[in-house]
Amino acid sequence: MEDQVDEESLIVQLRTAFLQQNLEPFDSRDVSKIRNDDRAVLAYLKNCRFNLEKSFNMMSESLKWRKSFGVNDISKTSFSEELLTDPYLYFKGYGKHGEPLLIWDVRRHKKNNTALNAEMKKLLAFLLDRREGAKEYQKVIMLFNMSGCGLSNIDYDFIKYLISLLTEYYPDILDNLLVFEMPRLLSAAWTIIKNMLDEDSRDAIKFVNKSEVLEYVDKDQLPISLGGTNEAAAANVMENDFQSLADKKQVTFTQQSPPRRTTSTTSSDSKASPEKNMSPLVITPQETLTFSVQQSNSESLPQSIKMTNNREVQVAYKVKTTAPEHYRVKPTVGLIEPGQEIEVSVQLTPGSAVTASRDRFLVQCTPITAPFKGDITEYWRSVEQGKVTEHRLRCKVVMNGSPIEEKVDHLMNNSMHAITPAPNVADRLLAIENKLKSIEQKAEATHRQTRNTLVIIQIFLVVSLVYISYLLYQEYNLLQESIAAEAPAAQTEQLKPEL
Repeated sequence: MEDQVDEESLIVQLRTAFLQQNLEPFDSRDVSKIRNDDRAVLAYLKNCRFNLEKSFNMMSESLKWRKSFGVNDISKTSFSEELLTDPYLYFKGYGKHGEPLLIWDVRRHKKNNTALNAEMKKLLAFLLDRREGAKEYQKVIMLFNMSGCGLSNIDYDFIKYLISLLTEYYPDILDNLLVFEMPRLLSAAWTIIKNMLDEDSRDAIKFVNKSEVLEYVDKDQLPISLGGTNEAAAANVMENDFQSLADKKQVTFTQQSPPRRTTSTTSSDSKASPEKNMSPLVITPQETLTFSVQQSNSESLPQSIKMTNNREVQVAYKVKTTAPEHYRVKPTVGLIEPGQEIEVSVQLTPGSAVTASRDRFLVQCTPITAPFKGDITEYWRSVEQGKVTEHRLRCKVVMNGSPIEEKVDHLMNNSMHAITPAPNVADRLLAIENKLKSIEQKAEATHRQTRNTLVIIQIFLVVSLVYISYLLYQEYNLLQESIAAEAPAAQTEQLKPEL
């Protein structure tokens, strides 16, 4: 397809430019990955909006960090028994679209525990690296459990490191960052951090409570401590096979497969009856969902997936996508009565048009033999996979009447002439922290100066008081001497009349 040709061309250009430089600063294992893994190269292109120069710079800096940090050499033996047996950074459960849920219990983090925090940095890099390298790739939802946190738990150094990982070293791994039950005392600090992020990263941060978190994660996937019902233990962070994380929930689309004229498939046995293999829904469009935008960063006009129930029983449906952050889909699940036609509204979000042609939609449906009036979301959790029929749709974006793929080269060439290096988020946070430290040092110096001034004033007052007391004492002595000298003279004057 045309979008694959353009994509492959950009991958070849970036890979060639990288391999032509001095490779000594990089780990040979990472160089081998860039040489052989298209997905690894594509992640940098996608994050930099297909700007080759920015993608080259990000790739080079990221791989230099990987070698200096020793990412490829981290193993189970790199961590203490304390962190392995009782982790407070762990995978547990999945998001609504099958995203692995990475939970950080922030209230257990102590910023003064330097040794443990160094291990935590290594552990976070290890988990994200394994997740990115999984065969069945799926973005991650990271949940900060802030319930019960205080100022002693807020570690700006660790947060700067975390932001660097998500924005510079693993730029395509984060689906959403959920900040759970943020105490009001800490809201100001998080507002500053959020404002320091780029627009895409800010959009990924969601402040949620126990009811709002259910918009992203089903209740049965949340730990009990977060208001859910998931009683399973935290996933063993060392032994968990990330390649099978998606077996239960993830929707995988094979990019290499050609477009299918058959619009639906079923997981039933191939010898099943024709009635079973026929989709219970007539779905329009059959193959491609086309979005129209005026500009690459604008919002598309709403499109519809029409579904008609051609059965004599109710049919339950569910709509999924490989990139839920790129679309507004309403409703995602529902029930269609016999003979009824419904429409699912799909809208492309601003800034998603350039990469939308790689996205896919999946419509799942299953007939319900007995009349059903309950919660359709709960019903889907009990449906047997063999009874589910699937219909896949590709995405296409048209800008001003032409496929957006034709515009990519033009946009990329324009961006190459006016490069403004993306500011390093960690550096900006470090600059703010240095300013705060400078202000704190000035305030402390002013305080010391004021304190010294007060001491001098106190000494001056004490000396003055002593001097005044000395003068008063001298005056008193002179007065006493004067009185003593005048007393004999007065007695002589009194004796003269008697004589």
